[in-house]
Amino acid sequence: MKYSHQASLLGGATTICALLWWVNRTLDSKKQDNPPFTPNHSISMGFIRNFAAVLLGLALSVNVFAQAPKQLTINELITMALESNPQVLAARDQSKAVKGQLSTARAIPNPEFEVNTGQQKSATGPLTTGNVSSWSVTQPLDMPYTRFPRVNAAEANVRAAEAGRVAFEIEMISKVQQRFYELMRREAELKAAQEDLDLTKQIRDRMQVRYDVGETARFELIRAQTEFLNAQINTESSKLRVEQAKSQLRQAVGHKLPAEYEVVSQIPKLETLPPLPVLLSELQAQSPELQKAKAEVEATESRLSFEQNSRLPKLSFKAQQYNDPNFTDRLYGLVVSIPIWDFKGGQIAEAEANASRAKNQLNAQSQSLEQQLETAYKLYQMSSYQVKILDQEVVQLAGSARRIAEVSYRYGERGMLEYLDAQRTFRLARNDLIKARFDLASVVTEIQRLRATPEWIAQIESGKQ
Repeated sequence: MKYSHQASLLGGATTICALLWWVNRTLDSKKQDNPPFTPNHSISMGFIRNFAAVLLGLALSVNVFAQAPKQLTINELITMALESNPQVLAARDQSKAVKGQLSTARAIPNPEFEVNTGQQKSATGPLTTGNVSSWSVTQPLDMPYTRFPRVNAAEANVRAAEAGRVAFEIEMISKVQQRFYELMRREAELKAAQEDLDLTKQIRDRMQVRYDVGETARFELIRAQTEFLNAQINTESSKLRVEQAKSQLRQAVGHKLPAEYEVVSQIPKLETLPPLPVLLSELQAQSPELQKAKAEVEATESRLSFEQNSRLPKLSFKAQQYNDPNFTDRLYGLVVSIPIWDFKGGQIAEAEANASRAKNQLNAQSQSLEQQLETAYKLYQMSSYQVKILDQEVVQLAGSARRIAEVSYRYGERGMLEYLDAQRTFRLARNDLIKARFDLASVVTEIQRLRATPEWIAQIESGKQ
């Protein structure tokens, strides 16, 4: 709607400009046919031309505004992914399907109706002949010892499906955030590469001038040209990596994100995480993956109880009536299904195996998540220390060395090679800082995914409303 409105503004302004141009041409032709032109006509002509120029500029500005893509924040990208990503929508549909199974488990068995009709004829004696009919109604009774385990299993399956959906959406948020930080890293590398390209170009041009006047050797000129070419190659490679990162981010968000988009640059927050024991306790209490595994254990245990109770007799209430020309019979009673031949041995064995498997999977899942959290926390400590050292010491020392080498080179105390070496050392230290900073953001994002941070859960729940 916004783009169509801008297009209409552009079309209207263009039409007005065309009309004013036609009026201008008409007045010019009249001026040539009827000289001299009056002052009022001159004023009108100048006004029309100025007004046309203003409208033309307005049309061009509207066109530029219509073509400029909107800059998206990380929260907008996450919201877009949760609203339009096909995988997220499929996970929500799966959760709804399991809720339908709960309605099936709670349903009461339907009654069975039977109606018969026919004729009665005498074959051996003087019996009354005529039409005969019968009907019967059988209502199976949903016994509590089978109904409760069946409903409990369905409710546990619903909790497992809901926890699985939340876990998937948390993983989607983590994926989008990882891709976003990857794009921020590539853009920071591109900016640094462009700065290096500008600096090496200045050095190369300066060396070319000095070589032309005979103040330096050709070897130093070749070295400066090589540094410039390497910086140019690095810049082009950085541009390609930015495009690849944007493509991966669009793939994570979904088709709703247009091909041409821009993001708001955001430096990752270097937040301080709580100690590892606190994170492990949060993992056990909040992780949707563990909640899903626990719900699956409850579901399999309820299913085992259902199969064991299915060996008990099943009851049905039955009422029937038989009508013939001589009399009417009405009968009421119970229908009992007794497990004489089938004692549910296979079903019980299968349910026991499934319950044992679910418990083992719960233990394995808990151990795996704890191991992942411990590994991520060690990486967090290492990355935090690396960022601190690089930011506060290495990069500053390398920058100081580069400035000293530059001043020494200008005063002739050092050669070009030493200045280029100092520049290369600073460039490597700065790139290491960029990489370490975004590696730290990636590790923090992984820890937030494992612990299921409440901010993400709130964002997921707000998106469902």
